[in-house]
Amino acid sequence: MAERRECGPWPREGEPRPAGRARRLCVVGAGYVGLTAAACFAHLGHDVRCVERDAERLGTLLEGGIPIHEPGLAELVAAGLRSGRLGFTDDIGAALEGAEVAFLCVGTPPQASGEPDLSLLAAAAREAARHASGDVVVVVKSTVPPGSCEALELVCAEEAAPGVRIRVASSPEFLRESRAVEDFLAPDRVVVGAEDADAAELVAGLYPEGCPVVVCDRRGAELVKYAANTYLAIKISFANEVAQLCDALGTEAQAVLAGVGADHRVGPEFLRPGPGYGGSCLPKDVAGFIALGEAAGTRTTLAAAAEAQNAHARRSVVHRLELVLGGLSGRQVGVLGLAFKDGTDDVRDSPALQIVADLVAAGAVVTCYDPLAPSFLALGTRAATVSGAIVGAEALVVAVASEEYQRLDPVTAARSMAGRVVFDAAGILDLERWTAAGFSVYGVGRGMPLAFYPVVWTPLRWTTAGKSPGAEAAGA
Repeated sequence: MAERRECGPWPREGEPRPAGRARRLCVVGAGYVGLTAAACFAHLGHDVRCVERDAERLGTLLEGGIPIHEPGLAELVAAGLRSGRLGFTDDIGAALEGAEVAFLCVGTPPQASGEPDLSLLAAAAREAARHASGDVVVVVKSTVPPGSCEALELVCAEEAAPGVRIRVASSPEFLRESRAVEDFLAPDRVVVGAEDADAAELVAGLYPEGCPVVVCDRRGAELVKYAANTYLAIKISFANEVAQLCDALGTEAQAVLAGVGADHRVGPEFLRPGPGYGGSCLPKDVAGFIALGEAAGTRTTLAAAAEAQNAHARRSVVHRLELVLGGLSGRQVGVLGLAFKDGTDDVRDSPALQIVADLVAAGAVVTCYDPLAPSFLALGTRAATVSGAIVGAEALVVAVASEEYQRLDPVTAARSMAGRVVFDAAGILDLERWTAAGFSVYGVGRGMPLAFYPVVWTPLRWTTAGKSPGAEAAGA
């Protein structure tokens, strides 16, 4: 059993305060969500004990390190350990001692059907209830289908000792990777789903003072996470559908979507064309939303369309590069970016990985670079620098929107590369600079040569309306 660090006095003077008084909390799971929540709650003045059963991960945390890349998180963990407000243990009983609230932050991975696997969550809830020595509110932060909290409350009631009351509430997370600390401490909103006002007030009071709070029933709170991520996925897929039209018409998607996003009813966020969405949340939650609709006998047409368009967006990058190069077999291709977005080492369901896999499957010789993605990924050849990825390449694919890639000098790249084709899937390169350096630059929604996408000009038929068939045939 790992050593548990005792708490010192809390909260400290001059430090951030939660909306209510400081509480003693237990967080089960030190993954991405759990570790961020534990560190941020401790930063707000709460006394937090975080449970982690993986021995290697726990050892890293006890030494003040963190097993994930997230800006600002390491500093919060170190500060929490120094103050004594944050501790890590593999003993859930010790972590629950005196705790008023226990957060469950364990994985709910998707099954083949799209439904989440709740077995780890159920096991965590059972163990928490079994070790609770007094009344506790168990809060589910994991993404779960509506009705899960009600079922977990029944599970907890079976395991709890006589006289111990376990109430289960929902408070889903809305953290963006690479901005998780910011999102937790200055959230757009906090959602709390509970069946009684006391539990809702207790949970809402744990978060930063002044943040917007949405209080609803548990099923509503559980559905908020699915609905929010599905809507974001629909916006991304819509942007890529518009970009697809722009490619066919030879016009610029970025300008078109800027015009759409300038409408305050729409907004510019998530209207950037690219290789599709990925990561640990959107694909899983869209699949869960669709599965939830099927289980409830409700059609989820928009969500299903977004999922299909996202798959097309990933495939189309390699398809169009193949058209430009006249085939991919034996071609040297450099790929910049492997994570699902910039600023993270998370490669789960990454569009960039799909692009690399499709290039390799088509026979291309691929050299990749990503400063944070795990080195064990066996996709093509890994380069240690951007320069190493582009040397000798006949074509370059920018798969992730990174400032490092944006700063790449096209003149220097031209001296290193064997070809002059760039596919900017992330939409970050300066088109004029790269074109001036002799490159043919393609991208998502930046138009393609008309020879690739012949257009039937329907407007020509409109302008000849009312004229005689003979005149139209003569080109009048």
